[in-house]
Amino acid sequence: MGVAALDEIAAREHYEAWLAAGRHGAMHWLASDKHRERRRQPERLVKDLRSVLCVALCHPPARDPARDARLGRIARYAAGEDYHRVMKEKLLQLERWIQHELFPGSGSLWYSDTGAILERGWAERAGLGWVGKHAGILSESLGSWFLLGEVLVDRELVPDAPVRERCGSCERCLEACPTRAIVAPYQVDARLCISYLTIELKGPIPRELRPLIGDWIFGCDVCQEVCPWNRFAPPAREARLHARELEGWSLSRFLALDETSFRETFATSPIRRADRAGFVRNVCVAMGNRGGREFVTPLLRALARDPDALVRGHAAWALGRVALALSANDGLRGETALALGAAARDDADAWVRDEARLAADELAGVPAG
Repeated sequence: MGVAALDEIAAREHYEAWLAAGRHGAMHWLASDKHRERRRQPERLVKDLRSVLCVALCHPPARDPARDARLGRIARYAAGEDYHRVMKEKLLQLERWIQHELFPGSGSLWYSDTGAILERGWAERAGLGWVGKHAGILSESLGSWFLLGEVLVDRELVPDAPVRERCGSCERCLEACPTRAIVAPYQVDARLCISYLTIELKGPIPRELRPLIGDWIFGCDVCQEVCPWNRFAPPAREARLHARELEGWSLSRFLALDETSFRETFATSPIRRADRAGFVRNVCVAMGNRGGREFVTPLLRALARDPDALVRGHAAWALGRVALALSANDGLRGETALALGAAARDDADAWVRDEARLAADELAGVPAG
């Protein structure tokens, strides 16, 4: 926990420059007048605002390779219960204590990735850590496997001192990013970021980026996994943030999710944000990148029957990738070629027809264009 004084923070200028460069992609709401004004003037959120109380809550730093092999990879913060729910309970409890015991009659408002507030900027000012070259907050004692929350208070609190940056000459995060989304130290282009592509992007994932996503089906941790400071990350004490086992589930079973089963399975999970079509789209890409023969039949079914064009189009791409790895005399390769040809001719959606045609041509050895 730390306290930030209500002074000017450099994050405001960085945010405006990020928007001006178009690096927010399709997240158009971030550039709205409402969002920009509230970030520039947090006093709009709480009358007579004086201090920002910032908290960090650790989530588990470890991964389960066997679970990843079965499900695909999910960002650590999203593998358990939705952190918004967990942080809401804890921040509401803190807010009530402030309003009723510490400063009776005071005004305050909590946030945790839930509104127009420069969370990392205030966390840096409050001394929770420094902004690393991957643009996330790093802490000498916590690493980066933690979530941020804030309580805005209309009382003067003793501020904590910011800590100095400790990244030095290290650029492992820039070098490790599969899509080169960290375009320069401290600068991330969301349009290239796997987290953006698998969560916030609602349409097709650009074809040139699909092979780089690997088997990430929700979010990405690569830039944090390579960070030396995460050697010191402590275990998470909050049990609700620990990864769900999802026993009995697999990539193939995820591919068959309908709208109802998606909502039921992920009712308390951050994965809901991707929506059913977006999540199953990600599953198709992961299957295509893994290239397992066992994925052909479920992908053929998705190409033929899925109600959402977004899924059918990515299923076509994935089928092309998987079939290319099969031997020329494998019956599934021939079946895939026939299915792609039929989709290229008959699918109701023009984009799906294009995806199927491109996959069929590649499988047949037809040069692109």
